Amino acid sequence: MRKIPWCFALLLAISVAACQKKTFKFTGEETDADAIQKCITLSEKKKYQAAVECLEIFKSRFPDSQYALDAELTIADNYYNKKDWILAAETYNLYARLHPNSPKLDYAYYRAGLAYEKQLPKTIDRDLSSMNLSEENFAAVFRRFPASPYAEQAKAKYDEVRSRGARKNMYVGGFYFKNGQYRAAIPRYLEILQEYPGLGYDESALYHTAIAFDRLGDEEKAKGAVALMQEKFPDSKKTQVLVKKIGVP
Repeated sequence: MRKIPWCFALLLAISVAACQKKTFKFTGEETDADAIQKCITLSEKKKYQAAVECLEIFKSRFPDSQYALDAELTIADNYYNKKDWILAAETYNLYARLHPNSPKLDYAYYRAGLAYEKQLPKTIDRDLSSMNLSEENFAAVFRRFPASPYAEQAKAKYDEVRSRGARKNMYVGGFYFKNGQYRAAIPRYLEILQEYPGLGYDESALYHTAIAFDRLGDEEKAKGAVALMQEKFPDSKKTQVLVKKIGVP
């Protein structure tokens, strides 16, 4: 078989790649309304990357258009729809920083919260670094825009994400506790009580805090935790166990 010269093969490969790459282009005759509709149509057809390219070109060609602001949000929406959570979150947040008076600011914060939440791993024993960013964006919705149609959903998501934070601390605290590392376990339980109260983990966290202090020989703090258990959970079986085991102040 006759060999193809390497330079020709290279040019052929480049040519094929160029033919395969489809870059969106306007005809140059569209109005801003026509142009933005083309971008929206691409998005509706689930051609999200093409829609992003279309919207970026739209922004550069029609910077003063009444649709320019919406184009920025729609870019973020397309990143979100193509499950590029990092770019989506960053684009929503950039929109919020650049347009603090936008009437769609609540939407931008809410969607940013969702995008950060999507970055969270399924299991709590993994890195939850995007959790705080998710919390912040959800909180911005219901605190700053209580009348927003997204406020109720944002509050529910906020509590859901915070619950994961509480579970994370219970998991880590439980690991230290089971291995007798009580000094390392206590801060995790205290963080639940201070940062994640009312999410259903207070009783267990306070119970383990009392036991941990008792096993460290810190009678005063152990009994202080028991007193809190009596105050907050007077009918709990765990409270009765602590009173018998540690006593009361």
